[in-house]
Parts: sequence; C-alpha cells; structure tokens
Amino acid sequence: MSTLILIALWAFAAAPPPDPPPVAVFAELDGVWEGTFAGYDAEGRELYRIAVRQTYRTVDATTQTVEITDTMADGTVVTGDGRNVARRLDDGSLELRCLVEKSNGDRVEHRGRLGTGPAGEPQIVWSSAAPDRQEVFRETVRHDATGWTYEIDGVGRYGDSLVIMAGRYRKVAE
Repeated sequence: MSTLILIALWAFAAAPPPDPPPVAVFAELDGVWEGTFAGYDAEGRELYRIAVRQTYRTVDATTQTVEITDTMADGTVVTGDGRNVARRLDDGSLELRCLVEKSNGDRVEHRGRLGTGPAGEPQIVWSSAAPDRQEVFRETVRHDATGWTYEIDGVGRYGDSLVIMAGRYRKVAE
C-alpha cells in the first residue's frame, strides 16, 4: 500500500466524527407512546386526567413530527399535529422549538434547552410565555428491563391558575 493511501486512511480514522444532526436530540421519542397526563392545582387536587397517544416520526436531519390523540375523562377526543425542530447555531448550541396545533383551537409554541436531570439523565426543558399562558416542563426518556418510558413533569400558569403537570407514557411500537 502506498504511503499516500496510508496517510489518507490514518487522517480519516483520526478525524473526529461529524456532529450528529440536530434532530438526534429527539431520536429517543421516535415511535408510538401511550399513557396518562394529569394536572393538579396548587393545593394538590387533581384537575384532569387524560389518556394520551403520541406518535413521533423523524422527517429529516432537523425535524420530527408528532401526532397526538388526547381522550378526556368524559370521552371527548382532541387531536393535535406538531413538530419538533432543532437548529444548530453558530456557537454550536442547539435552538429547539416545538409547535403543536390541536383540533380544539389550542396552539402553543415552546422553546427548548438541553439539560441534565436530577439523576444525570439527558432531558429537554421546554418553556413558553404568553400573557395568559406560561409553561415550563421537562421531558426525558428512560429505558429499563420493562421497556421505554417517556416522562413529562412541569408547571403552568393559565390566567390566575397554577397547574402542576405530570405525564407517563410507555412505548408501544416503533
């Protein structure tokens, strides 16, 4: 083998791997998830309990879609379509955005940050702020012997009402 080929192979092998595409931060969400999302008031009383089905699909290197079906306790079904978008900024950080539009007219856009949870697990912290709606919540995906779990924990202020939110979903399909 020529010296030039050996040098080229060495340089290729020694080069750092390319950065993963921005949407890699959402990759663990790909698939179908089912579970429960609940809300509690500032005194700990349950306000609602929603049966949830969410399907996430990576579209390209920067975008992931989500289809949502929420079934309320009274049987009312609200559907939603959304997308997670990641963009690498000049400083190397990621700009994360999530936009969801629901069949009941609800529309919300969140900005996200990558972070580390209490046990050292990777997480995304989402926030939104409008005059009548402020939300902050963390999302994380865990895997153990029983399968995959998608967790959401947060708080929202809607007008004068404070709501504590928690969601737990199990992966039911890829």
